[in-house]
Amino acid sequence: MTDTPVPAPGPFGSVLGRRILLVLAAVLTVCSLLFLTLFVLALRSRLIEGHERASIEINTLLEASLKNAMLNRDLEGLRSILAEIGKEQNVANVYVINPAGVVRFATDVAAEGKAFADAAGEAVQSTRPGTTSTLRHTPAGHTVLRSVNPVMNEPRCQQCHGSVQANPVNGLLVVDYVADDVVRDYWRAGLLLAAAGFAVLLAALGTIMRTIKRNVLVPVASIGDAANRFAAGDLEARTPATGSDELSALAGQFNAMAEQVGRNVRAVQVNERFLQDVLDAVPDGMRVIGPDYRILKANAAYFSQLGETPEHSLGQPCHLSSHKLKVPCSPTLVPCPMAELQAGRRESLKCRHRHVRADGSELFVEVSAARVLLEQDGKALPCVIESIRDLSNQAEASHGQRLAEIGQLATGIAHEIHNPLWSIHLAMEAIRNDMAARGEDTSADSYIATADREIKRCLDVTGRLLRVSEPSSQEQVLLDLAPLLKDVVALLTYQAQQSGVKISLALDGNPRAITNESDLGIVFVNLAQNAIHAMPRGGQLDIAAGATGGRVDVTFRDTGVGIAAEDLQRIFWPFWSKRADGSTGTGLGLSICHSTVERMKGELTVKSTPGEGSTFRVSLPDPDFSGEPEP
Repeated sequence: MTDTPVPAPGPFGSVLGRRILLVLAAVLTVCSLLFLTLFVLALRSRLIEGHERASIEINTLLEASLKNAMLNRDLEGLRSILAEIGKEQNVANVYVINPAGVVRFATDVAAEGKAFADAAGEAVQSTRPGTTSTLRHTPAGHTVLRSVNPVMNEPRCQQCHGSVQANPVNGLLVVDYVADDVVRDYWRAGLLLAAAGFAVLLAALGTIMRTIKRNVLVPVASIGDAANRFAAGDLEARTPATGSDELSALAGQFNAMAEQVGRNVRAVQVNERFLQDVLDAVPDGMRVIGPDYRILKANAAYFSQLGETPEHSLGQPCHLSSHKLKVPCSPTLVPCPMAELQAGRRESLKCRHRHVRADGSELFVEVSAARVLLEQDGKALPCVIESIRDLSNQAEASHGQRLAEIGQLATGIAHEIHNPLWSIHLAMEAIRNDMAARGEDTSADSYIATADREIKRCLDVTGRLLRVSEPSSQEQVLLDLAPLLKDVVALLTYQAQQSGVKISLALDGNPRAITNESDLGIVFVNLAQNAIHAMPRGGQLDIAAGATGGRVDVTFRDTGVGIAAEDLQRIFWPFWSKRADGSTGTGLGLSICHSTVERMKGELTVKSTPGEGSTFRVSLPDPDFSGEPEP
């Protein structure tokens, strides 16, 4: 639905109105032009016919006079007849042409004795009697109606012209009549008719369009306007349905449909309010989660538990709303109702979670979840509904939750202790191998110093175990990363050599970070060891550190087996392990590294191509950068 009603355009501003107007104008214009053309042609033909009749009468008289003058050998009389005829206002020229096509007599004396330069001269050879008339244009710009009358041979003419069989035609009598008035008449009549036709066209077009506007376009626009208002949420929008034509029937059907849809929408709204009231009456928090992990509906108790508002929580991912996590909860660490129920392993489950309120405080809850199907846009949407009970006031539940957290923390600490102890093991083994190979203890001091430093780290982790319920109280300092990275390379050199791995360290400038040396050292050792495990047949491990754009980046790039695309989202899950060299891990290393780097306000990211290797990047804020950090 649209947010605001879209106003219906004016009848002639609509596409339908313009289309009808153009079609009508085109059809009426073509018909008018066709009628005008036929009328002008008919008028021209009638005008020419009238002049032809007049010319035939004159030609008949002229022919009789000509024959009489020729029989009497009265050539002067013939010339005077031609001169008198030439004085007539409508006669332009008169020619008497012999059978050879030569002008014998003419009103234009200069043309006598010359060949008649006109196709009409060919009619001399014709045996068909009668007068033919055609319109001609003179070089002077006039229009003439040329009447050509063959003078047929007769018995009384045979003395001079021979037998009728040999010479059926004695010559041609050609008279040019001025026809400028004919052309003016039919052009004047044509223009008057065109003007009248255009006026009639406009009147007809206006009448037709007013009729179409009143009976078609206005009702259609009214129905469209009512439909737009109805779509925008005005359930009372209706359109007038007066009359008995098809559009009035359509308007009535629209009103009936709108009435029915309005009743259905109001019923749905009432049911929605009733359902929300029922949910709000439940003391436990409730929420409905869609297949994309987003919250579709929740009750007042849920918002009260988290100190959130409906506007803030609805539409948010469930893990962000209740756990303040940007990614879904790890199903290997906590039972996730979405992961369990969407996988189809069960229809319902009950578990205990720790939610985080808007103010950052913790809330221990018991979650009862079940699968449901929600009808949305005509499709069945598989969802999960959760009933969330607040256990924060129940001591037993709180104690059990704390014990579970202590167990999880103890497991993580055990993994943290494992890495330094492994470094001690490597150092002591290197001492023994070095002394056995050389028979001297020249390098024993450095190895012993390294072992002593790692033992202190173990004592530091053990101290944290005694303060299991308290956050780490170690002070963060401005730390040079170069010495720490060199120590990591030194500790793992022997293990790398045993695995056929070469380690290179590249430092760009003097990168520093505000952090805890022990925690960051464990992260670096763990990432380097993972890279070595990823190259069971040997390879190259490139460690690089530098600062740019407000960030300090430390990368561990190996040429190992790489990580499959489907495993990239799982490698930071607790207790998930998949090593290329076949060794068994606890599955906590990368999870702890990820959490440790996030506590330092940094990021741990990975890029990998199966068969080519992986690159892990630790990105921390640069304390030496004074500008705005790059996004």
